[in-house]
Amino acid sequence: MKVLVFGGTTEGRLLARELSALGAQVTVSVATALGAEELRGVPPLTVCVGRKDARQMREMLPGFAVCVDATHPYAAAASGNIRAACLAAGVPYRRLLRGASAL
Repeated sequence: MKVLVFGGTTEGRLLARELSALGAQVTVSVATALGAEELRGVPPLTVCVGRKDARQMREMLPGFAVCVDATHPYAAAASGNIRAACLAAGVPYRRLLRGASAL
């Protein structure tokens, strides 16, 4: 199964590692070089670096079975673009939400 993860969060990195360990072909799109560095050494993960607009996201999606939005909880614009790109490309969209913080 081919999975595209828009990451940048700890949860996104953990998900990408787990999916890869289970045999999925995982591509992770991160906004910064730091995000890519934190995924270094996770074979056979593919990492794409750089912020993407909705068109670029849509162009990435063909061939993927599912797309997971694991962007930061405050990245509302990015999440909206990912959701719209998935809808346009006909790829199922899933949102990985961060659990509530314990006080």
